[in-house]
Amino acid sequence: MLSAGLAIALLLFLLAIHVASSQPGLGFSVGSAASGVAVRSVDERSLLAQQITPGDLVLALRSSAGLMALEGWDAVAEPDDAVEYATYNRFFLRHEALWQIIHGEGLEVLVQPYVLKGQPPPPRWLALTPAPLRGIDALPLSFWYQMACALAVLLMGVAAWAFVNTERGPQLYAMAGLVVAVAMTASAIYTSRELTLAPDWFLLLSRLNQAGAMLFAGMGTTLFWYYPVRLGRLAFEYLMLPLVLLTLIGNWLQWWPNLDLAARYPLLVWLMVDFVFAFLQWQRTRFEPVERARLKWMLVAWFTGAVGYLGAVIAPQVMGFLPLIPQQYAWGLFVVSYLGIALGIVRYRLFDLDRWILMAWFWFAFGIVFVAIDASLVLLLDLQTSIGVLMSLALVGWVYLPLRNSMMNWLSPRDAPETLHKRLPAILQQAFEYQRPVAEQWGQALQDIYHPLSCESSSERIDTPQLRDNGLRMAVPAVASQGSYLLSYAAGGRRLFNPRDLQFSVQALTLFRYARDYHQSFQNGVISERRRVARDLHDDVGARLLSVVYRAQGDERLQRLARECLGELREVIQGLQKSEVPLLQSYSRWHAEARERCTLFGVELSMELAPDIGSYLLSPRLERNLSRVLRECLSNSFRHAGATSITVSLRMTAGRLALEYADNGRGLAAAVLDGLDGLGLAGIRQRCEELGGEVALWSPLQGGLAVHCEVPMGGGGRT
Repeated sequence: MLSAGLAIALLLFLLAIHVASSQPGLGFSVGSAASGVAVRSVDERSLLAQQITPGDLVLALRSSAGLMALEGWDAVAEPDDAVEYATYNRFFLRHEALWQIIHGEGLEVLVQPYVLKGQPPPPRWLALTPAPLRGIDALPLSFWYQMACALAVLLMGVAAWAFVNTERGPQLYAMAGLVVAVAMTASAIYTSRELTLAPDWFLLLSRLNQAGAMLFAGMGTTLFWYYPVRLGRLAFEYLMLPLVLLTLIGNWLQWWPNLDLAARYPLLVWLMVDFVFAFLQWQRTRFEPVERARLKWMLVAWFTGAVGYLGAVIAPQVMGFLPLIPQQYAWGLFVVSYLGIALGIVRYRLFDLDRWILMAWFWFAFGIVFVAIDASLVLLLDLQTSIGVLMSLALVGWVYLPLRNSMMNWLSPRDAPETLHKRLPAILQQAFEYQRPVAEQWGQALQDIYHPLSCESSSERIDTPQLRDNGLRMAVPAVASQGSYLLSYAAGGRRLFNPRDLQFSVQALTLFRYARDYHQSFQNGVISERRRVARDLHDDVGARLLSVVYRAQGDERLQRLARECLGELREVIQGLQKSEVPLLQSYSRWHAEARERCTLFGVELSMELAPDIGSYLLSPRLERNLSRVLRECLSNSFRHAGATSITVSLRMTAGRLALEYADNGRGLAAAVLDGLDGLGLAGIRQRCEELGGEVALWSPLQGGLAVHCEVPMGGGGRT
């Protein structure tokens, strides 16, 4: 495919050089001037080099084939600038006559010398012998410029198609490049002529230029139908191609009243259709970040070339003015357009676009609005230029700029840098929150910051955040492990991750690592303080309680109370000295204690632990509080409920440990449940909330009491 494109480019290049250089060489080139046809340049090797100079007027040519007085329109570069078909047809009829005169015997040219001041000398006839061939070295710079534009557009289109040849978009992009390259090649030949061309070639090249422009516009409209997503099932090219061909045939057969209706208005209409299709594409890709990024490239690149060309060349002609930029130089806008589209189609750094695309368009709009207001004030209201400029600046400053800022805020991504940094206080508070582990807080923070469609943990170890798949995903290191998180589709799939996200994630990660270190230091301090308190309790309070036990001999009630206090104290000391313990180990102890108490009271017990959570580690505080919750529930069933059956289960739900307790006793009234007066139920709620968890108590319809206690596995809490 790339080889075929290179072959076509080489063929166009050689054909253009052959046609342009094989025309007869006059030795000078002319251009249209207000007073007629003026000499633009003179070949130093020509016999007339010493007799004519740039600026001289060429008034007429004569030979054995006839005499013709020249008009300014004879030297116009682009015959398509004509509005009426009569002017267009007369142009080619006169050039056919000029061609015959140049090939007649005894060719002479009537020249009016140019003088800067004073009375010009009378015109004089100069003998002219055209060279058989103009030669390659006589081709002007404008020819090479247009051929460079044609080859650049063609090769960029073919290269993009070769790079992504499975999509319809690059295919249409390459075809549009081919047809506009043909138009540029035709323009390069006839706009760089010295005076005239062979009549058959001249008319053919003019029509090739028209066909290339029309087909390019049609291909562009079709491109927006298919790219980046297909707008419908209709094969749009089968509708657009006949319409373009019908427009061209109507132009060539001159069915239309004038060239505006035949050529210029269709181009403007197709541009409007492009805008409609672009809007539909924008709606279709709002949840497809890769396609949305491609569309942003397309909008900027395509409309920069299309709007720039139509605004500089076509629109002024429709309004009755000369083009702002001659067509042969306006081709450069298509090169810029194609370069931008090529980069977008091959998906080159798509995630760098959001901000500068909007800025580029608004700066472009600023220029258009300013010029439009200034021209309207000067032309329509007949104001002086200076006053028009001042009023334009006032209107732009008071009306356009506020509207532009509002549109910028509306169109800008919601995760703009200033928006992200406004979240820093909340993120900082979240990082140092004790209710959940730092690792869990970090995963939640990533969800809150970027709102990805998915946030998956991975075992891959990375040191710094990374953008992947052209911004479709972002990998972020975990805080408390060797793994990482993989975030996909930022902002719910409405945009890609970008370098600003990388920078902000690095800052947030640094904060959470500080929080992790702070938590670790705090826990180390807590453990050290626990051990000190445990030693003090053991050495001081424990020793005194032991003395009470020995001194209370003979008083069975006091001795039993002292032994219970000593047992509770030993349990507290053991809890303070413990490190994290497996859930299965704690469950075994809880089950043994509950079984012993139920046997004592004649109550049937059913207690189970979910099989996949036994290896989870419990912090000392979590283990102690859950033990107290279970013990209080059992005590309530024994002392107040009169239950004969108790069911206990422990399971994991979304990273939180759930303890479910139920008995078949008398249950509790709603008023008692709401007030939680006595019965130790208030203590159950306090211990759950102390761990950062939640508790629910209710009486089922079949009777009894049900308790659901759910706490985060980190144990959280203020230790």
